[in-house]
Order: sequence, then C-alpha cells, then structure tokens
Amino acid sequence: MSKLISTLEQLHLLRARAVDDLSSQLASQNQRCQRFEKNIDALSALAAGLGSQSGSSAAMMINQSKYKHNIQRIIDWQKQEQALANLEAQKLQGNLLAEAKREKSLELVLDARRADRQADLSRREQKLTDAVSAQCWLRQQRQARQR
Repeated sequence: MSKLISTLEQLHLLRARAVDDLSSQLASQNQRCQRFEKNIDALSALAAGLGSQSGSSAAMMINQSKYKHNIQRIIDWQKQEQALANLEAQKLQGNLLAEAKREKSLELVLDARRADRQADLSRREQKLTDAVSAQCWLRQQRQARQR
C-alpha cells in the first residue's frame, strides 16, 4: 500500500507541474493577445491621426494615402495574428482544464488511499491494544484465582 501511495504522490506531483506549466503558458498567451490589441489600437489611432491637410501638395496626399494603406495592412495583419493567438489561448485553456481535472481526480484517489492506509493502521493499532488489554485481564484473573 505504501508503494502505491508513493507512486500516486509522484504522479500527482507530475500532474501538478503540468497544470502549473499550462497555467504559465496560458498567462503568456493572454499577454500576447493583449499586446496585439494594444498594437491594433495604437496603429488605428495613428491612421486616424493622419487627416488630410488643406493646401497639401498632390505628392504629399499620395504619400499619406500610401502610408494609410500600409498602416491598414499592418492592422489587418495584427488582427489576423490576434485571432490566431486567441485560438491558441482557447486551446491552452481547454488543455489546462483537462489537466486540472486529471490532477484533481488523482488527488482524490490519493486522498482515498491515504485514508484507507490510515484506517488500516488504526485497526492494527486497535487490535494490538485489545490484545495487550486481554493479556493483562487474563493475568489479573489468574492472579486472582491463585490467591
């Protein structure tokens, strides 16, 4: 029983580490998603800040148009990357949930085995106590008869 509990404890530690690893991966992925969101907001603000200036030359207007077009391409690319990052975060969330369930179920099994072991030890201890008590009682009875 002790070897089984030891094995279960090692497995529980491995599962707990897996949960911790997935938690840190998910946190990192969520930070990545937030960075994409901030990039998109900053680029959108940059693109909106380029108002057409009155009296600008045609060349300046063409440059601004190309600049806005390039910024919009980068925004679109960032949105695409953000969508992929969100999908990865959802996948990690699902994996974390599954691993946490496995870790919890193993913890419950381990707790049950520990309780069984403790109950066995208590029963053995009670049997020894009962045997010693019975021997003492028998000795007292013999001594009482001999008097």
